[in-house]
Amino acid sequence: MSDTQGPTGRPFEWLSEADRLAIETPSWRKGAIIALVHFAAYFATLYGTLGPFPLWVNLLSSIANGFCLGLLFIIGHDCVHKCYFPNLRANQIMGRLTFLPTGHSASLWETGHNRFHHGKTNFKGVDYVWAPMSLEEYRAASPFRRFLERHNRGILGQIFNYPISIWIPKIILPIAPETRAQWRRYFWDSVLVVVGQALIITAILTLGKMWHPERSLLTIFAVGWFLPMLIWNFLASFSFFLHHAHEDTHWFDKAEDWSFYRSCIEGTVHMEIKELKWLGLYFNVMEHTAHHAMSTIPIYNLDHASRLLKAHYGDAVTTYRFTFKDYWRILKACKLYDFENRHWTDFEGRPTGPALEDRRGMIPAAAE
Repeated sequence: MSDTQGPTGRPFEWLSEADRLAIETPSWRKGAIIALVHFAAYFATLYGTLGPFPLWVNLLSSIANGFCLGLLFIIGHDCVHKCYFPNLRANQIMGRLTFLPTGHSASLWETGHNRFHHGKTNFKGVDYVWAPMSLEEYRAASPFRRFLERHNRGILGQIFNYPISIWIPKIILPIAPETRAQWRRYFWDSVLVVVGQALIITAILTLGKMWHPERSLLTIFAVGWFLPMLIWNFLASFSFFLHHAHEDTHWFDKAEDWSFYRSCIEGTVHMEIKELKWLGLYFNVMEHTAHHAMSTIPIYNLDHASRLLKAHYGDAVTTYRFTFKDYWRILKACKLYDFENRHWTDFEGRPTGPALEDRRGMIPAAAE
Protein backbone atom coordinates (compact mmCIF):
# COMPACT_ATOMS: atom_id res chain seq x y z
CA MET A 1 0.00 0.00 0.00
CA SER A 2 1.35 3.45 -0.84
CA ASP A 3 0.27 6.65 0.84
CA THR A 4 -1.49 7.75 -2.39
CA GLN A 5 -4.01 4.88 -2.19
CA GLY A 6 -5.72 6.21 0.90
CA PRO A 7 -5.17 8.59 3.82
CA THR A 8 -1.54 9.62 4.12
CA GLY A 9 -1.35 11.01 7.64
CA ARG A 10 0.84 13.83 6.38
CA PRO A 11 0.32 17.30 7.93
CA PHE A 12 -1.31 18.83 4.83
CA GLU A 13 -4.13 16.32 5.24
CA TRP A 14 -5.20 17.14 8.80
CA LEU A 15 -3.88 20.65 9.37
CA SER A 16 -4.79 24.00 7.86
CA GLU A 17 -1.91 26.41 7.32
CA ALA A 18 -3.10 28.50 10.27
CA ASP A 19 -3.32 25.47 12.56
CA ARG A 20 0.07 24.23 11.45
CA LEU A 21 1.65 27.60 12.18
CA ALA A 22 -0.01 27.71 15.60
CA ILE A 23 1.12 24.26 16.78
CA GLU A 24 4.52 24.02 15.06
CA THR A 25 5.96 27.40 16.09
CA PRO A 26 8.27 27.07 19.14
CA SER A 27 8.04 29.64 21.92
CA TRP A 28 11.05 31.15 23.69
CA ARG A 29 8.82 32.07 26.65
CA LYS A 30 7.16 28.67 27.10
CA GLY A 31 10.40 26.81 26.52
CA ALA A 32 12.39 28.91 28.98
CA ILE A 33 9.75 28.79 31.74
CA ILE A 34 9.27 25.02 31.44
CA ALA A 35 13.03 24.42 31.45
CA LEU A 36 13.57 26.63 34.51
CA VAL A 37 10.73 24.97 36.43
CA HIS A 38 11.97 21.47 35.62
CA PHE A 39 15.59 22.20 36.45
CA ALA A 40 14.44 23.77 39.73
CA ALA A 41 12.40 20.63 40.50
CA TYR A 42 15.38 18.42 39.64
CA PHE A 43 17.79 20.27 41.95
CA ALA A 44 15.19 20.59 44.72
CA THR A 45 14.49 16.84 44.71
CA LEU A 46 18.23 16.14 44.47
CA TYR A 47 18.74 18.21 47.61
CA GLY A 48 15.93 16.28 49.29
CA THR A 49 17.63 13.06 48.21
CA LEU A 50 21.05 13.93 49.63
CA GLY A 51 20.30 16.57 52.26
CA PRO A 52 20.35 16.36 56.08
CA PHE A 53 16.98 14.65 56.43
CA PRO A 54 15.80 11.27 57.70
CA LEU A 55 16.35 8.36 55.33
CA TRP A 56 12.65 8.06 54.49
CA VAL A 57 12.65 11.68 53.28
CA ASN A 58 15.75 10.98 51.20
CA LEU A 59 14.08 7.92 49.65
CA LEU A 60 10.86 9.73 48.77
CA SER A 61 12.89 12.58 47.29
CA SER A 62 14.96 10.04 45.36
CA ILE A 63 11.82 8.65 43.73
CA ALA A 64 10.65 12.19 42.89
CA ASN A 65 14.11 12.93 41.48
CA GLY A 66 13.70 9.98 39.12
CA PHE A 67 10.51 11.54 37.76
CA CYS A 68 12.37 14.83 37.33
CA LEU A 69 15.05 13.05 35.31
CA GLY A 70 12.30 11.89 32.98
CA LEU A 71 10.91 15.42 32.65
CA LEU A 72 14.35 16.81 31.78
CA PHE A 73 14.76 14.04 29.22
CA ILE A 74 11.49 15.07 27.55
CA ILE A 75 12.87 18.58 27.03
CA GLY A 76 16.06 17.10 25.57
CA HIS A 77 14.00 14.88 23.27
CA ASP A 78 12.25 17.95 21.83
CA CYS A 79 15.55 19.80 21.50
CA VAL A 80 17.00 16.96 19.43
CA HIS A 81 13.91 17.21 17.21
CA LYS A 82 14.94 20.90 16.91
CA CYS A 83 11.51 22.11 17.96
CA TYR A 84 11.78 23.18 21.61
CA PHE A 85 13.24 26.65 20.95
CA PRO A 86 13.04 28.72 17.74
CA ASN A 87 16.85 28.68 17.43
CA LEU A 88 18.99 25.69 16.38
CA ARG A 89 21.96 26.53 18.64
CA ALA A 90 19.67 27.01 21.64
CA ASN A 91 18.16 23.57 20.97
CA GLN A 92 21.62 22.03 20.72
CA ILE A 93 22.77 23.53 24.02
CA MET A 94 19.57 22.85 25.96
CA GLY A 95 19.38 19.32 24.54
CA ARG A 96 22.80 18.44 25.89
CA LEU A 97 22.15 20.09 29.27
CA THR A 98 18.88 18.22 29.79
CA PHE A 99 20.24 14.91 28.47
CA LEU A 100 23.29 15.05 30.74
CA PRO A 101 21.61 13.94 34.02
CA THR A 102 20.26 10.80 32.29
CA GLY A 103 23.56 10.02 30.56
CA HIS A 104 22.36 10.39 26.96
CA SER A 105 24.42 11.42 23.96
CA ALA A 106 22.33 13.89 21.95
CA SER A 107 23.85 12.90 18.61
CA LEU A 108 23.51 9.15 19.23
CA TRP A 109 19.90 9.66 20.32
CA GLU A 110 19.24 11.71 17.19
CA THR A 111 20.50 8.88 14.97
CA GLY A 112 18.61 6.11 16.73
CA HIS A 113 15.42 8.02 17.47
CA ASN A 114 14.97 10.57 14.69
CA ARG A 115 16.48 8.56 11.86
CA PHE A 116 15.48 4.97 12.61
CA HIS A 117 12.47 5.15 14.94
CA HIS A 118 10.72 8.07 13.26
CA GLY A 119 12.09 7.34 9.81
CA LYS A 120 10.55 3.86 9.66
CA THR A 121 8.23 3.50 12.65
CA ASN A 122 7.11 -0.09 13.37
CA PHE A 123 9.25 -1.53 10.57
CA LYS A 124 11.11 -4.63 11.72
CA GLY A 125 14.86 -4.41 11.21
CA VAL A 126 14.98 -0.60 11.26
CA ASP A 127 12.89 0.56 14.23
CA TYR A 128 14.28 -1.17 17.33
CA VAL A 129 11.94 0.34 19.95
CA TRP A 130 10.07 -2.63 21.44
CA ALA A 131 10.30 -4.46 18.10
CA PRO A 132 8.48 -7.82 18.50
CA MET A 133 9.89 -11.21 17.55
CA SER A 134 7.96 -13.56 15.30
CA LEU A 135 7.05 -17.05 16.48
CA GLU A 136 9.68 -18.49 14.11
CA GLU A 137 12.37 -16.18 15.48
CA TYR A 138 11.38 -16.98 19.03
CA ARG A 139 11.49 -20.76 18.51
CA ALA A 140 14.84 -20.55 16.71
CA ALA A 141 16.40 -18.40 19.44
CA SER A 142 18.64 -19.75 22.18
CA PRO A 143 17.10 -20.62 25.57
CA PHE A 144 18.66 -17.49 27.05
CA ARG A 145 17.30 -15.28 24.25
CA ARG A 146 13.81 -16.75 24.74
CA PHE A 147 14.10 -16.14 28.48
CA LEU A 148 15.13 -12.54 27.79
CA GLU A 149 12.16 -12.00 25.47
CA ARG A 150 9.73 -13.40 28.03
CA HIS A 151 11.31 -11.14 30.63
CA ASN A 152 11.15 -8.09 28.36
CA ARG A 153 7.48 -8.68 27.56
CA GLY A 154 6.52 -9.03 31.21
CA ILE A 155 6.23 -6.60 34.10
CA LEU A 156 9.96 -6.70 34.91
CA GLY A 157 10.71 -5.72 31.34
CA GLN A 158 9.20 -2.34 32.15
CA ILE A 159 12.18 -1.74 34.42
CA PHE A 160 15.06 -3.29 32.52
CA ASN A 161 14.19 -3.17 28.82
CA TYR A 162 15.26 0.39 28.13
CA PRO A 163 18.70 0.34 29.82
CA ILE A 164 19.55 -3.14 28.49
CA SER A 165 18.16 -2.80 24.97
CA ILE A 166 18.70 0.86 24.14
CA TRP A 167 20.44 3.15 26.62
CA ILE A 168 23.62 1.23 27.49
CA PRO A 169 24.32 -0.39 24.09
CA LYS A 170 23.24 2.50 21.85
CA ILE A 171 23.05 5.93 23.53
CA ILE A 172 26.28 6.34 25.52
CA LEU A 173 29.11 5.24 23.21
CA PRO A 174 29.08 4.74 19.41
CA ILE A 175 29.53 0.97 19.66
CA ALA A 176 26.27 -0.20 18.03
CA PRO A 177 26.61 -1.50 14.43
CA GLU A 178 24.63 1.43 13.01
CA THR A 179 26.96 4.07 14.55
CA ARG A 180 30.33 2.33 14.91
CA ALA A 181 31.67 3.26 11.46
CA GLN A 182 31.03 6.98 12.05
CA TRP A 183 32.26 7.04 15.64
CA ARG A 184 34.10 10.34 15.15
CA ARG A 185 30.74 12.07 14.59
CA TYR A 186 29.60 11.02 18.07
CA PHE A 187 32.92 11.19 19.91
CA TRP A 188 32.59 14.50 21.74
CA ASP A 189 29.00 13.89 22.82
CA SER A 190 30.10 10.55 24.26
CA VAL A 191 32.96 12.26 26.10
CA LEU A 192 30.47 14.78 27.49
CA VAL A 193 28.18 11.97 28.69
CA VAL A 194 30.93 9.88 30.32
CA VAL A 195 32.71 12.81 31.96
CA GLY A 196 29.42 14.45 32.91
CA GLN A 197 28.09 11.31 34.59
CA ALA A 198 31.41 10.84 36.43
CA LEU A 199 31.18 14.40 37.75
CA ILE A 200 27.51 13.99 38.72
CA ILE A 201 28.24 10.78 40.63
CA THR A 202 31.26 12.38 42.32
CA ALA A 203 29.16 15.38 43.36
CA ILE A 204 26.41 13.09 44.70
CA LEU A 205 28.89 11.07 46.77
CA THR A 206 30.66 14.20 48.06
CA LEU A 207 27.49 16.04 49.07
CA GLY A 208 25.89 12.93 50.50
CA LYS A 209 28.94 12.23 52.64
CA MET A 210 29.08 15.85 53.77
CA TRP A 211 25.46 15.79 54.96
CA HIS A 212 25.49 12.17 56.18
CA PRO A 213 29.03 11.27 57.28
CA GLU A 214 27.70 8.15 59.03
CA ARG A 215 26.38 6.66 55.77
CA SER A 216 28.45 4.44 53.51
CA LEU A 217 29.28 5.62 50.01
CA LEU A 218 27.35 2.62 48.68
CA THR A 219 24.17 3.76 50.45
CA ILE A 220 24.62 7.32 49.20
CA PHE A 221 25.20 6.02 45.66
CA ALA A 222 22.12 3.78 45.84
CA VAL A 223 19.82 6.54 47.11
CA GLY A 224 21.38 9.46 45.24
CA TRP A 225 22.05 7.97 41.80
CA PHE A 226 20.91 4.38 41.33
CA LEU A 227 17.29 4.67 42.55
CA PRO A 228 16.50 7.84 40.53
CA MET A 229 18.03 6.25 37.43
CA LEU A 230 15.99 3.10 38.06
CA ILE A 231 12.79 5.16 38.31
CA TRP A 232 13.66 7.08 35.15
CA ASN A 233 14.45 3.90 33.22
CA PHE A 234 11.14 2.39 34.33
CA LEU A 235 9.31 5.46 33.05
CA ALA A 236 11.16 5.23 29.73
CA SER A 237 10.45 1.50 29.25
CA PHE A 238 6.85 1.82 30.43
CA SER A 239 6.09 4.84 28.24
CA PHE A 240 7.78 3.57 25.08
CA PHE A 241 6.06 0.19 25.45
CA LEU A 242 2.59 1.72 25.73
CA HIS A 243 3.33 4.09 22.85
CA HIS A 244 3.81 1.16 20.47
CA ALA A 245 2.14 -1.89 21.98
CA HIS A 246 -1.58 -2.45 21.64
CA GLU A 247 -3.72 -5.10 19.97
CA ASP A 248 -4.78 -2.53 17.34
CA THR A 249 -1.24 -1.42 16.39
CA HIS A 250 0.75 -3.36 13.81
CA TRP A 251 4.31 -4.03 12.70
CA PHE A 252 5.72 -4.63 9.22
CA ASP A 253 8.61 -6.52 7.69
CA LYS A 254 7.92 -5.81 3.99
CA ALA A 255 8.38 -2.39 2.41
CA GLU A 256 5.27 -2.78 0.26
CA ASP A 257 3.11 -3.22 3.37
CA TRP A 258 4.50 -0.27 5.31
CA SER A 259 3.23 3.29 4.98
CA PHE A 260 3.48 6.45 7.04
CA TYR A 261 -0.26 6.34 7.72
CA ARG A 262 -0.29 2.71 8.84
CA SER A 263 2.71 3.10 11.09
CA CYS A 264 2.26 6.59 12.54
CA ILE A 265 -1.47 7.25 12.56
CA GLU A 266 -2.80 3.73 13.04
CA GLY A 267 0.37 2.25 14.52
CA THR A 268 1.05 4.50 17.53
CA VAL A 269 -1.07 4.99 20.64
CA HIS A 270 -2.77 8.01 22.14
CA MET A 271 -3.18 7.23 25.81
CA GLU A 272 -5.16 9.41 28.19
CA ILE A 273 -4.10 9.61 31.84
CA LYS A 274 -6.28 12.47 33.01
CA GLU A 275 -5.33 11.87 36.65
CA LEU A 276 -1.72 12.76 35.80
CA LYS A 277 -2.41 16.01 33.97
CA TRP A 278 -0.65 17.84 36.80
CA LEU A 279 2.59 16.21 35.59
CA GLY A 280 2.57 18.53 32.59
CA LEU A 281 5.09 17.33 30.06
CA TYR A 282 4.68 13.65 30.95
CA PHE A 283 0.95 13.96 30.39
CA ASN A 284 1.61 15.36 26.89
CA VAL A 285 4.12 12.61 26.12
CA MET A 286 1.34 10.03 26.18
CA GLU A 287 -0.38 11.86 23.30
CA HIS A 288 2.04 10.04 21.09
CA THR A 289 0.20 9.73 17.78
CA ALA A 290 0.37 13.46 17.09
CA HIS A 291 4.10 13.42 17.81
CA HIS A 292 4.67 10.72 15.18
CA ALA A 293 2.33 12.41 12.75
CA MET A 294 4.46 15.56 13.00
CA SER A 295 7.61 15.31 15.10
CA THR A 296 8.37 19.06 14.83
CA ILE A 297 5.51 19.97 17.18
CA PRO A 298 6.88 21.22 20.54
CA ILE A 299 5.79 19.12 23.49
CA TYR A 300 3.90 22.06 25.00
CA ASN A 301 1.67 22.26 21.88
CA LEU A 302 1.05 18.53 21.56
CA ASP A 303 -2.33 18.53 23.32
CA HIS A 304 -3.71 21.03 20.77
CA ALA A 305 -2.28 18.98 17.90
CA SER A 306 -3.81 15.79 19.29
CA ARG A 307 -7.28 17.30 19.29
CA LEU A 308 -6.93 18.31 15.65
CA LEU A 309 -5.54 14.92 14.64
CA LYS A 310 -8.32 12.96 16.35
CA ALA A 311 -10.98 15.29 14.94
CA HIS A 312 -9.78 14.43 11.44
CA TYR A 313 -9.00 10.71 11.68
CA GLY A 314 -11.47 9.65 14.37
CA ASP A 315 -11.29 5.99 15.40
CA ALA A 316 -8.32 5.36 13.12
CA VAL A 317 -6.25 6.76 16.01
CA THR A 318 -5.83 4.08 18.70
CA THR A 319 -7.02 5.88 21.84
CA TYR A 320 -7.80 4.64 25.31
CA ARG A 321 -7.89 5.92 28.84
CA PHE A 322 -5.24 4.22 30.94
CA THR A 323 -6.28 1.71 33.57
CA PHE A 324 -4.22 -1.06 35.12
CA LYS A 325 -6.71 -3.53 33.66
CA ASP A 326 -5.84 -2.28 30.16
CA TYR A 327 -2.15 -2.35 31.00
CA TRP A 328 -2.22 -6.00 32.08
CA ARG A 329 -4.29 -6.91 29.03
CA ILE A 330 -1.81 -5.29 26.66
CA LEU A 331 1.13 -6.91 28.44
CA LYS A 332 -0.53 -10.29 28.01
CA ALA A 333 -1.55 -9.73 24.38
CA CYS A 334 1.57 -8.15 22.87
CA LYS A 335 4.15 -10.94 23.12
CA LEU A 336 5.03 -11.95 19.55
CA TYR A 337 3.89 -10.66 16.16
CA ASP A 338 2.72 -12.78 13.21
CA PHE A 339 4.07 -10.82 10.23
CA GLU A 340 2.41 -13.13 7.69
CA ASN A 341 -1.11 -12.97 9.11
CA ARG A 342 -0.46 -9.55 10.63
CA HIS A 343 -1.66 -9.78 14.21
CA TRP A 344 -0.24 -10.11 17.72
CA THR A 345 0.13 -13.53 19.34
CA ASP A 346 1.13 -15.06 22.65
CA PHE A 347 4.36 -17.07 23.03
CA GLU A 348 2.57 -20.15 21.67
CA GLY A 349 1.55 -18.37 18.48
CA ARG A 350 -2.13 -18.03 19.41
CA PRO A 351 -3.74 -14.81 18.07
CA THR A 352 -4.35 -12.16 20.73
CA GLY A 353 -5.57 -9.24 18.62
CA PRO A 354 -7.32 -8.29 15.38
CA ALA A 355 -5.52 -8.63 12.05
CA LEU A 356 -4.40 -5.54 10.18
CA GLU A 357 -7.23 -6.01 7.68
CA ASP A 358 -9.75 -5.66 10.52
CA ARG A 359 -7.91 -2.56 11.75
CA ARG A 360 -8.17 -1.12 8.24
CA GLY A 361 -11.95 -1.23 8.59
CA MET A 362 -11.77 1.92 10.68
CA ILE A 363 -12.21 4.72 8.16
CA PRO A 364 -11.06 8.21 9.19
CA ALA A 365 -14.02 10.45 9.87
CA ALA A 366 -12.91 13.05 7.30
CA ALA A 367 -12.62 10.36 4.59
CA GLU A 368 -16.14 8.94 4.98
